[in-house]
Amino acid sequence: MIAVRYSSKSGNTEKVANLIGEKLGVKAASIEEPLPDKADKLYLGGAVHGKMYADLRKYAEKIDPSQVDEVFMFGTSGGAFSIKTEFTKALDKSGVKIGDESLFLHGFAPKIKADLNDKQVEELTAFVDATK
Repeated sequence: MIAVRYSSKSGNTEKVANLIGEKLGVKAASIEEPLPDKADKLYLGGAVHGKMYADLRKYAEKIDPSQVDEVFMFGTSGGAFSIKTEFTKALDKSGVKIGDESLFLHGFAPKIKADLNDKQVEELTAFVDATK
């Protein structure tokens, strides 16, 4: 099973998660929704607003490696910042395998619901294709 989960406050990461889910043929859901079954691949995303959201960090730290084989990280931010380092540390605590590919898109301002530009869609598509 493939699953997509996200933490999103402004809706930007949710938009990215939904597009990833669409390309994978699965429905993206908030991290508040438990995984129904064992996941071969979990696409897990969040945003940076100064730092990684606490709810996402806690979720990542508590992933059960017997329920999730591999996690692929994705995220959004307004500037050049990324939560990749903090995200990796949280996932390392859980002991789950972290996929080689990740996606961190920039240029999303909080509370401004803009569509992904062509370059972002290309990056997202390449990420999904590389992780299938």
